[in-house]
Amino acid sequence: MALYFDPAAKPDPEREDRLRAAAARVELRPAERATWLGIRSLACPECGVPIRLSAPVGWHEPISCAFCEAEAPTREFIRDQGWPAVDLIARVR
Repeated sequence: MALYFDPAAKPDPEREDRLRAAAARVELRPAERATWLGIRSLACPECGVPIRLSAPVGWHEPISCAFCEAEAPTREFIRDQGWPAVDLIARVR
């Protein structure tokens, strides 16, 4: 058996004032900013088969084709037209 002290359970008007003052000074900053660049498709540069991604990937990360097993950086798989269409999003940290 353990006993826990919860300071919120005991009313403390001074604590409420301190919390309100601290909340007034909070500045929310996103960890990263995102910019939408456009819609393109992903296809293998060797055989032209469309590529499906299971998670976001970086511009320079290597990905491979499931059909011919060609491996290249993501930027090599970007095509202007085709299917499936993917959103290109730049994340600035």
